[in-house]
Amino acid sequence: MELIWILIGFFALCTMVFIVIAIFLPEWVGITGKKALEIQKHQQTDENKQQDGEKSPPLE
Repeated sequence: MELIWILIGFFALCTMVFIVIAIFLPEWVGITGKKALEIQKHQQTDENKQQDGEKSPPLE
């Protein structure tokens, strides 16, 4: 019975750590965070420019 309480406590601790990481570092756990959304928005504007016939700037 003691082992069960230890395992429940360990599971609860791991779950709490995961939630904290998901809130403060979402990209680490596969959640699209603010930075990733900014990159996606930037890429979409580049694609729209290419479809309109404009050339994107060369990569450096």
